[in-house]
Amino acid sequence: MEYEIIRSGRKTLALTIEKDGRLIVRAPYRLPESRIEEFIREKSDWIEKHSAAASERTALRSERLSKPPYELPLLGKLSPVSHQKPYGYIDGCIHLPENMTLEALLPYLRKLYGAIAKETLIPRTYSAAERMGFKITTVRINSAKTRWGSCSAQRTINLSRMLIAAAPELIDYVIVHELCHTVHMDHSPEFWQLVGKYIPDFKERREALKDVQKLLSEYGLDK
Repeated sequence: MEYEIIRSGRKTLALTIEKDGRLIVRAPYRLPESRIEEFIREKSDWIEKHSAAASERTALRSERLSKPPYELPLLGKLSPVSHQKPYGYIDGCIHLPENMTLEALLPYLRKLYGAIAKETLIPRTYSAAERMGFKITTVRINSAKTRWGSCSAQRTINLSRMLIAAAPELIDYVIVHELCHTVHMDHSPEFWQLVGKYIPDFKERREALKDVQKLLSEYGLDK
């Protein structure tokens, strides 16, 4: 079984299956390779299961990218695609050029998602801050791929344009999460207590965001 080892100052072994199916082993600097091989044998069932799932997702993604889309993830649903002009997001429908593959449309879709995010997420964040009594300076939409949001020491809230694919209740969790960082800049127990004050089921919503990320990956919108 082929794998890549990434050594660091960590104390334990960990396995990850990348989106392309590669097996990554994260290991302490001085751990013998024989122990790593033993660990991989012990986790063979887990590796086989998750490798198969990764291969299935890769195949599904390739198939979707090679065809024109008929629906796309937006606001927690699969929004229908139309080919009527003008192009854009109109009345709950995404209007796109006809006979273009999803892969060819991705640059335009990233811009479109960014525009929808600005129209939707920025006022939603200001409204939540005012309603809950948080003081912020500005709200920005960025192209972050690995973080749904962030908060600077200057109380600037940054939200990923791809957050617009999530359902409103998940969007609200991310917004509240970042607003709470204006009070606690860490993930201390006090921070999570504050998040829980406004979003009691934040753990479930945080977990549900993983499914949004997987869906975005299937449509090629995670890059």
